[in-house]
This record gives sequence, C-alpha cells and structure tokens, in this order.
Amino acid sequence: MEISRFNCTLCLMIALSAASGISAADTADPTPFRAVTPLNFDAGGAVSRQFHLHAESYLETATIARTGPPHNLEMRTSAKLAGFPVSHRDGRSSFEEYVGSDALLDSAIVLHDGNIVFEAYPAMEPWQRHFAWSVSKIFAAAALAALVDQGDIDLERTVGEYVSQLRDSAWNDSSVRDVANMASGIDCLDDDGYQDNTTCIYRMEEALDITAPAGYEAGFLQHLQSMQRRGEPGLRYEYVSANTNVLMLLVEAATGKPYAVAIRELIWDRLGPEADAILAINDEGHAYASGGLLLRLRDLARFGEVFIRPTEFGVFGVDRVREMRNSGPLLDAELKSELTDTFGADLPIRASWQWDRIWADGGMFKSGYLGQGLYVDPDRQLVIAWFGTGLDFNEQTNDMTSISRQLATSGLFDAGQ
Repeated sequence: MEISRFNCTLCLMIALSAASGISAADTADPTPFRAVTPLNFDAGGAVSRQFHLHAESYLETATIARTGPPHNLEMRTSAKLAGFPVSHRDGRSSFEEYVGSDALLDSAIVLHDGNIVFEAYPAMEPWQRHFAWSVSKIFAAAALAALVDQGDIDLERTVGEYVSQLRDSAWNDSSVRDVANMASGIDCLDDDGYQDNTTCIYRMEEALDITAPAGYEAGFLQHLQSMQRRGEPGLRYEYVSANTNVLMLLVEAATGKPYAVAIRELIWDRLGPEADAILAINDEGHAYASGGLLLRLRDLARFGEVFIRPTEFGVFGVDRVREMRNSGPLLDAELKSELTDTFGADLPIRASWQWDRIWADGGMFKSGYLGQGLYVDPDRQLVIAWFGTGLDFNEQTNDMTSISRQLATSGLFDAGQ
C-alpha cells in the first residue's frame, strides 16, 4: 500500500484555520488550487470541483493499485438513448441535451449488456479521477459480501465478535447484517449535520481528518466507542455513515490487512480497472471508507457490472446479489413520502447492504454528497454512473438520481429491445 503524505495542503490549512480562527473568505485565493480550504471544500461550486478532481493533493491517501489489464468495455452508442426525453428541474429535453446543459453534472456513463451506450464528460476529462463521496460505501458492502461468501464473516454474528476494540461499546451486540443494512440503531445520524461541528457525524469526519478540526480530541476508534444507541438494532433503516466505517474495521479484522489492501485484493484486482483508485486515510491509517474513494468514471461503471455479472467477475456470488435486492429494512412511510418529489409514484421499497434505494423490480441506487451516483439494474443489464458538483452544501445537485430511474423504466433496456 502506497501512502501519500506529500503536499497535504488541506491538512496544513486545517491547522492554520484552527489556530487563527480565520474564515473561509479569509483563506480564499484566486488560484483554483489554493482556493480550496477545510472550510469550503464541501460547499459546492468551482472550489468543490477542484477538490473533487484533485483530492489527493489535499488529503492523506493510500493507493489501490491496478495490477492487471483492464476489463474491456466496447462502445456501442445508442441514438435512442441519447434522444430519449427526460424530465428535470429545467423542464424536459433529450437525455443528451440534459447532460450537456446541467452545470452541476461533471460526467455520466451508461452501460447496457456490458457495453458503453452513452458517455459524456461536460466538466472533467475521462482520465481524471473524481471524489465519489458516499458511493464509496458500496465498496465496503462488496468487500463484506466477498468475505461472507468466502466463509470469513458470518452475517448473524456480532460486531464485537470480530472487532475487539468495540466489545465494550454500543456496537458490541449489533449483528454484521444490521450494520451492513444501516439498521444498527446507533445514534450518529448524518441528518444531524455535516457542517455543525457539535454533531456526531462531524466529529467522526474530524477524527478521520476530512473536515476542519473543532477541538474534539477523541481519535477515530475512541469516537466509535463513545457512540450510544437510539433504538434496537435491526428494526429501522437510518442513514448513519459510522456503519460503513465499522464495516471497514470488520474487513480489516477478517483479512488482517489494511482496508485499501483488502479492497484491492477482494475487488479491484478482479474488476479489471483502467487506473489506480485513491482512498483517503487519516494520520493513523484509518480509511475514510464511508466517503473517501477517488476513481475514474469508467471504473465506477465497471464496479457496477460486478452486481450484474457476479460469476464473471468473481467478487461474490449470484445469491449475494439476490440477497441485496430482496432483503433489508423496508423504507418507512415518512421517508417514502419525502421521495415522491424525486421519483413520483415509482417509489423504492427498501434499503439494503449500503444501497440507499432498492425497487421492487430489483433496481439499486446509491447516492453521494454533491451529486454522485450509481444505479445498477441486474434484470435490465443496466449500469448508470455519474459524478457531479452541486451547490450550497448539497442543497442543489444534478437531476441524475431521478433521470436514472426514468431511463431504467423507459423500455429501452427491457428484454428484446
């Protein structure tokens, strides 16, 4: 594992900001590189796009190396797909016109039957890596699935049976399955606020050296150990990124290797990527598993193929994909009501294995902060992946979340089309 500790501009600016109390405006610089600070890197717009495309210049990282030839993706562009009318916040247009006009979308790719049927890079180059934010969580789920299929982890056993550091904590009695399904009952909701430095989620990211320090002295493991329960495990889906970082510890415990090495051996080596991936880590070597992966768009799409052709890639088996699609807690009525603005009547029914949304037809979706996304639809042999840079701390993002589902249910990808 190659550790990058050079040119950690964001780390230096974090220290300076904390010491002097300077604001985001005070640390701004007209050059794009120096404009990124620990106070604005996740705010959106041009500064966040600079961070998204060059995050390894601001964070400590580990390299997930490509070790073999890339898995071939043939280009078979679909005029029907490019011209398909989609609805979005500005009205209605062809899919191709939408992609070219949304300033909050950096790139998009669509695979069907393992071939590229659409690809565009309106705000980045194909060779550039992009920060994936929470789409990174699915890599933790895939690593777990691989270890379950290998017999190294039992989903019904508890976290404390594998991770000794968490045996005297609220995590001890949570089953591995409940953690994978975001149903651990742990009181560290992401909804409490990424920008409020008193919240549990902020302090976790502070401990992982992602966001500006606010004087919280606990390290990453200490912070996990301090978390409390808000409900019984297994009863309800609640978005808690700490679950993913506990999966990271489970992967490390089962393999005896750093998370980045385990991801390479369990997933990346088998994926056939075209480039290395980069993973953010803290100064103790703990991976930011819940949101710290940088990779090329085509490699994210290749990763989606693992869920469509599991036998071909050999990361995990068909039965594991079937379990992801058909298990996990049902979404409650309140959340489903909130989703009507995005999906209308075509509502997902559950969440499972770190996937945010799963539909009755088996379509699976994972979002990432500021407009990242991965949609995988095994029955339709469909993968849609995209990167974006939204505005106003995630208040405005691109419309690919709803559009991905519009495309999936368009009939263009049904059998015989």
